[in-house]
Amino acid sequence: MRKYLFILLFSIGLAQDNTSNNIQNISIVSTTNVFSEFYDCGCPKNPLGGLARKMFFLNNMMPGRESILVDAGNALFDSNQINPDNLSVDNKKFKARNFVKTLEFLGQDVVNIGSNDFKGGADFLVEITKSSSVNFISANLYDKASNQLLFKPYHVMEKDGAKIAFIGLSQSARFQSITNKNFVEEGNRYITKLKPDVDLIVLLVNVRDDNILDLSSSFAEADYIFLSGSTKRTEPRTLQSKEGALVYAGGIQGKHLSILDIRIKESDNAINDVSAPFNRLQEIDYRLNRLKAKDPSKKLEEVYANQPNVLDLIKKYQKEATELGISLAGYQNRSIFFSVPLSPTIPDDKEVAAFIENIARKADFPLKHEH
Repeated sequence: MRKYLFILLFSIGLAQDNTSNNIQNISIVSTTNVFSEFYDCGCPKNPLGGLARKMFFLNNMMPGRESILVDAGNALFDSNQINPDNLSVDNKKFKARNFVKTLEFLGQDVVNIGSNDFKGGADFLVEITKSSSVNFISANLYDKASNQLLFKPYHVMEKDGAKIAFIGLSQSARFQSITNKNFVEEGNRYITKLKPDVDLIVLLVNVRDDNILDLSSSFAEADYIFLSGSTKRTEPRTLQSKEGALVYAGGIQGKHLSILDIRIKESDNAINDVSAPFNRLQEIDYRLNRLKAKDPSKKLEEVYANQPNVLDLIKKYQKEATELGISLAGYQNRSIFFSVPLSPTIPDDKEVAAFIENIARKADFPLKHEH
């Protein structure tokens, strides 16, 4: 649970910054490639994920953050490659329709349309999303007959005085009744349109797993990109491009939450990504606490007085932690990225679990995926 505790402490730290009216705190929580998994993945060794578990985490381990909840795509249907449910089309549609209702219950803000979401057909997808309180978006998928966008191209939200535009795009969506316009051209067209009026631009992009485009340079004027389609997962230490948008991939089946915490003190200055040094500071703190656990009543220097090698390591950690702390304190505008596993040690939110159980009772097939 150590990662969760660090995020809790960090969130509290950010909340304390609200003593100044000039500080903007923004928290974006993204899922990706959930593939209509209401429950955890059912993986034998490490069953991560689950919508009820996600909500418990948000309510209890990130309290008071009022996070923006987004999904980068491929939320509504199973995947033939990863978790085929072998259900009939009607049963798959039952799951998709009720997955949308569950997202509404969770307070989901924005969902990008992914290639996998067309498994029930374009008409069905439009039907179950058009009147939803969730903002389903896609800026480059058009109805082939009418040449009209199938979904809203973007959604703008305001948090803590900052305006954030979310633009939905898909490189990989292919369906007989839709036209997939060039997602780079369409994305940049909307970035140009929105940039003068918003503070941040976030792209939710559905890509092919073999995508070879440099998305940071392809969308140089965007701030952040969350990916679906890709089965990879970004870690806080993942090397990012020095220019252009920062890119985050969240893995599969909603097993991890991609969390981006942004603090803006000076609106005219750039936001510095401090994910790697902050993560390193977490690791040092964890290791020092492990060493101190041997005898919490004594100072580390006393506990390891007869172990010079350990004392040297402790001094090295303490020096590095001090330097990192001073460096991090100097950033007025900063963003920190976390990839958090939804572990079985996290309880289910009781209200969400009951909501899903009610759906399961109405189904004439097992809602929980059997692995």
